[in-house]
Amino acid sequence: MANKKSVGHAYNVDFLNVVFAASSLFLFFTTIWMVFDDFDREWKGYQRQFVLLEGYVTSLSLQAAQAGIDQDRLQQLNAERAAAEQELAANGQRVAELESQLADVEADFYLANQQYNFLKADYDVERYAYEELQEEHPEEAAELRPAIDDMYDRWVELGMRVEELVARRDDLRAQIGEFTGGVADADDEIGELTAEATRLAALVEDLQVDFVGDVLLNAPLLDFMAPSLTVQQTITPNVHDELNFIRFQKMDRCRTCHIAIDREGYEAYPQPYTTHPRLETYVGSASPHPLATTGCTVCHEGMGQSIGFVHSSHTPETEEQMHAWEEQYGWEVPHLWDYPMLPTDMTEASCAKCHTETVYVDEAENLNLAYGLYERAGCYACHTTTGFTDLRKPGPNLTKIASKLSPEWVSSWIRDPREVKPSTWMPRVWYNSNTSSPEDAVRNEVEIDAAVAYLFANSEEHDFAVLFPPRGNAERGQELVESVGCLACHITEDQDRLAAGTRRTFGQPLQNIGNKTSYEWLFDWVRDPTHFSSETYMPDLRLTNREAADIATYLSTLTGPDGRGAEATYDDGEVTAVLLDYVRSILPTAEAEELVGGMSLDEQRIDLGQRVIGRYGCFSCHEIAGFEGAQPIGIELSEEGSKLLPRLDFAFVHDIPHTKVEWFKQKMRDPRAFDRNRVLQPLEKLRMPDFEMSEEESKLFATAIMSFQSDVQPLAAKPPRSARNDALRDGRNLVRRRNCIGCHEIEEDGGDYVALVDDPSLAPPMLTPQGAKVKPDWMYAFLQGPIPIRPWLDVRMPSFGLDDAHWNGVIDYFGAISDTVGEFRTHDILSAAAVPREGEELFDLLRCQQCHVLDTIPADQPTDNLAPDLRMARERLQPDWIVDWLRAPLEIQPGTRMPMFWTDFPASPYPQLDSDGPRQLEAIRDYLLTFEGGPSPIRGN
Repeated sequence: MANKKSVGHAYNVDFLNVVFAASSLFLFFTTIWMVFDDFDREWKGYQRQFVLLEGYVTSLSLQAAQAGIDQDRLQQLNAERAAAEQELAANGQRVAELESQLADVEADFYLANQQYNFLKADYDVERYAYEELQEEHPEEAAELRPAIDDMYDRWVELGMRVEELVARRDDLRAQIGEFTGGVADADDEIGELTAEATRLAALVEDLQVDFVGDVLLNAPLLDFMAPSLTVQQTITPNVHDELNFIRFQKMDRCRTCHIAIDREGYEAYPQPYTTHPRLETYVGSASPHPLATTGCTVCHEGMGQSIGFVHSSHTPETEEQMHAWEEQYGWEVPHLWDYPMLPTDMTEASCAKCHTETVYVDEAENLNLAYGLYERAGCYACHTTTGFTDLRKPGPNLTKIASKLSPEWVSSWIRDPREVKPSTWMPRVWYNSNTSSPEDAVRNEVEIDAAVAYLFANSEEHDFAVLFPPRGNAERGQELVESVGCLACHITEDQDRLAAGTRRTFGQPLQNIGNKTSYEWLFDWVRDPTHFSSETYMPDLRLTNREAADIATYLSTLTGPDGRGAEATYDDGEVTAVLLDYVRSILPTAEAEELVGGMSLDEQRIDLGQRVIGRYGCFSCHEIAGFEGAQPIGIELSEEGSKLLPRLDFAFVHDIPHTKVEWFKQKMRDPRAFDRNRVLQPLEKLRMPDFEMSEEESKLFATAIMSFQSDVQPLAAKPPRSARNDALRDGRNLVRRRNCIGCHEIEEDGGDYVALVDDPSLAPPMLTPQGAKVKPDWMYAFLQGPIPIRPWLDVRMPSFGLDDAHWNGVIDYFGAISDTVGEFRTHDILSAAAVPREGEELFDLLRCQQCHVLDTIPADQPTDNLAPDLRMARERLQPDWIVDWLRAPLEIQPGTRMPMFWTDFPASPYPQLDSDGPRQLEAIRDYLLTFEGGPSPIRGN
């Protein structure tokens, strides 16, 4: 039989089987790979490592706790326990009998108490039914009354039985306790002594790796049940995000990796295992910003929903860290998330999301410094900024410039201010990165001369208060400048402005002031600053004419370089050409040429000066005639920190990272850098002046700008509005904007002047406790008309000339610090005859007058231990504060020379009033309040 021909195949079946097998294996292994890759997330590795770290840290804590146990005491307690056990064993039979009796009594008590409670319930029911029946059918109710009374008598009898059993039970327990109490007491004390070690030992045991809980339940495909490795998510109820005009609760998953962020004990370990700094302020459960309600990204920014390093939008601190991240994590600048994390030293910018309308946020040192620099540089003058409105212009008034300055000096000054005064905040308008070519030099000089011409052509006359001021002594003038308080606001030496700080650069630097102005103007100014400018912040030091002459003479000696000279010459035609360029920007060419051609050269120069001043916004910082009511030339910055990155033009600047922070920093370092490599006409160029900022200054200004955010957070996230909080906010703003903290320390901030005196006791006082210390009416009178409280000091409290609203704000602020806003307290002043004699005895015993000299200070009295005249106490000091001060002066004012006489308060080392400390303090207080006749701002002496 012939073989049947086999069916033909288009492909080789054996080869297809091999391909199918290989494809199946490939699919199988790639599926396994996919499952494992999905399972083995980055954060799980961190959590596994943290489990080991937590066990290690807990073991170290256990060792420390065990080492901290008082072993001698523990041995003593164990010996006492052993002795108590022996005594218990010796009386074992008696204890057993008592315990048997106690068991019987407790059984009887249980039954009796049950019967008592049941009968009470039945009695209440029957009594209620009887009362209802009595109301409706009195005759029927009378028949039931005996049964009700009988039930009550049985209930009372059962109650007495219960009381007897309770007394018997307690007596038996007390008898047993006499035998077992020694063991129980020893166990209690041993437990208290070893409580922490016992707790940690149990925790160490609990942290041991368990196969089921730590391995099996975290395995792939099994981790849906009860895994120990989980995403840690925080949804903040009162902190919001905004997306497409919709606000919703913020979600953070940062703790998935940073699992120890709110735990103490991990401060020394690297990220992501470390503890957050300052848990008492941030993240800690007892802090004002607990993790559960505040989260992380409201402060740090970044993508809180992500649980991967790259997608969380971490921001490197340095270029070296950036390269390390690129290699280790594949990090790149986030292009798909608009709010990358802020650099660590700029995180405080986020405080302003909730702490609004204030220039001081407690414990936000960088932000406070950034706000101080922002205000000192006068940025708000050109750029409207919420929180910096209604402020006076930061630069001096130029409406009387001719009586103060010369045209030559002004030209040199505005050409390059820091060449004249290295510490000035006056920026350089000309000769910047986009106007530094030789061709630009001619136009720069034309514009400089035109601006100067306009200022002097429109200058008002100034009538000096003293036409021919007397000449003074420069040495005495220097002593006055260095002692009365001038250096709290001004610097005289060549000092870096950032190093000098915002307080000591509050006023204009006095470097080279002798080159700047005349002796006559200096005398007029220091004698009464408001005579020249009514809007000045410069206070009145109440100088005599001689003192004013001495200071003016000294300031006239502070001379130095004349500054930068002209770098180009030009002919009259250049003035016409530049003016024509300005006019053609707003008029057709023919009209512009006709307008300019009809002017004389001087008219052209003055007209050009007005246009130059208007273009560069000089009027924003200075009062200039002709620009009253002119609007700022810069964009508003109130929400600049919320601006999206694509709205910032990097132009051809490619040598900085493509982030908002770096754009702002570059804008601060070189405001016109973004004109680089662009083809622009003069009037098309960027015009923001150059403040010549250092890297550190640019970072601080960027911090301030990043804090200017759109208002997204609800009221619940912000400090609550109250009279006290409003007083704190307004007061903090005022004492900084008047530089009170240049001299005085307030709320642990300020007091820079202390570093300028040899002895801190000779510096202006700390003002933090003033609200509790000083009576409001005395403080108001003192602020209106200061008097010497410590007349041996050279430094003076100046007169600021503020109105009542401001002074009341200051008084409310001090009251708010001490939490005494709105409080009026009365205290009956005892007559001298009614004051206990022990008050005077203690006053003499403690030798109070050795420091607190009354009336005239003896000529030979050393001033280093003097204290205020106590005759002012009655009118000046709060009676309750006097008692607190006598009790613990160092708690109120650390570093004070006032001795602590009652170190063991309320006990007293003095025999008066039966050594009763509180009564002694009140007796001294009452005696002090009988003093009269001291200096008084109220009485004006």
